[in-house]
Amino acid sequence: MTDSKNLKLLLVEDDLEDEQLLSEALIEIEENRQWCNWRTSSIVHVEQLSDSLDCLRRDRFDVVLLNLSLPDSPVLLDSFLEVNAHAHGAPIVVLADQEDENLANRLLREGAQDIVLKTQLEPGSLAHSLRYAVERQRRTSALQSAPFIDDLTGTLTRQGFLTIAAHYAQLSRHS
Repeated sequence: MTDSKNLKLLLVEDDLEDEQLLSEALIEIEENRQWCNWRTSSIVHVEQLSDSLDCLRRDRFDVVLLNLSLPDSPVLLDSFLEVNAHAHGAPIVVLADQEDENLANRLLREGAQDIVLKTQLEPGSLAHSLRYAVERQRRTSALQSAPFIDDLTGTLTRQGFLTIAAHYAQLSRHS
């Protein structure tokens, strides 16, 4: 994350009406202080997959809002995979034109943090989705960087043991 008080967003959307709607929702989120962890947001808007990849090569973003049906990308899943490969670990929230459970499940398995239907877009739910996407990605990155298995012995490290123990302790408290 670049500045802990500013959320830097890359908005990849080719439909001007949807882009305007999203921009207004993000402004409303900021005005109503729904970010919780951030005071402000800055938005970089691009309309094509190639432009988003250029932006991701030049700069780092805290979140990517990605419409998959872009004019220069014929295959929806490939758009996500390309952006994800260049996102430097930034969480990606997919903006869907219509509900498609199969595609949504595949995107989530491939690493998308959330799928937001444009037709159901509201500032509160968008703020919630973005906050949680950032936190899930932050936690995933921390877990991936912490070694759980000792390379020499093949056994759990102290961190790995404590993490697994905490998980099972939490499960036992809930059941």
